[in-house]
Amino acid sequence: MFPVLLPPNLFLKLSELYTAYQRCLALEAATSSASHQHCPPPIVCARLLGHLLRLSPPGSGQDQVQREITLAADDMKLKELASSYLSRFICAFKRSGKPTPAPSEHPSHTSSEDVGQYSKALVGEDTLDYRMAQAAAGRRDDNRCMLTGERDYQDGGLVWVEVAHIIPEAANGNIREEGGKHFCSEGVRTVISMFTDANILEELAGNLIHRLENIISMELSCRRAFGELVLWLKPVEGLPHTYRVYEGRHRLKRRMSIPDTVTFSTTTEFPLPHPAYLALHALCCEVGWMSGAVEYILDIERRMDQTSVLANDGSTADVLMGALTLVRRC
Repeated sequence: MFPVLLPPNLFLKLSELYTAYQRCLALEAATSSASHQHCPPPIVCARLLGHLLRLSPPGSGQDQVQREITLAADDMKLKELASSYLSRFICAFKRSGKPTPAPSEHPSHTSSEDVGQYSKALVGEDTLDYRMAQAAAGRRDDNRCMLTGERDYQDGGLVWVEVAHIIPEAANGNIREEGGKHFCSEGVRTVISMFTDANILEELAGNLIHRLENIISMELSCRRAFGELVLWLKPVEGLPHTYRVYEGRHRLKRRMSIPDTVTFSTTTEFPLPHPAYLALHALCCEVGWMSGAVEYILDIERRMDQTSVLANDGSTADVLMGALTLVRRC
């Protein structure tokens, strides 16, 4: 199923998009190209740039990718460009490899006081936080997973339901460290904002990252899959708040009892998840899986977990070099 070969060039011949995509096809075909220690494998680089170029919504984001590909002086510069998008776009959406917090750390029981605080905090902005968003989302979503419909354990159900940020919280702070990965938020936010018409830089500035348009309630297994880029939702044109659900692992949806299509609704005044944010997450997932970038990241994380100490003979140097490609760049 994944990764996916770059399809033939369907851009208008002699256009700048056509020329840029041809360079991606050429890099993909040159499978004998030597790898660079600070970049993913050449075939991953080629497919990342190619799929990003063809799947990006027409407009400023797609045009920017085209310009950067065109300006790359040679294949080495193309690989470095792909590495930059890997770290500032794909990795920005992927949660850290650390375990999901225990349910007791983020109680999902809906408190009327917390819901009221959310409404007030949305005006003040500075006091809005995860707990308020969790409580308000519980009221909005009837304490159920928005994908499976399962009710939260603390509300009489059989699963733990928590909230997930669609645009990651880590993309909206100062330079910080999470789970051993360094985030350079300005570079991340700039790249993310390229691929959507939504004004993310203002809508999700500061504590507004916790606003309900950026929050989705899910049981823990779904939340983990969503954060690991294995599960994503694409808006269905013409049907408000309706999404097709996609998977990076075959039979994942069946195992989790997730339907192929979901429609969000609420009986409250609280806003539902923003389609543009979910579309952006979906773009990241599709490019990541089609290019092989997600598997590349998972392989590095697995090897890092298995390597407690770097070997003196240099045999584990490639693990360290691979990890460095995941570091966010400003």
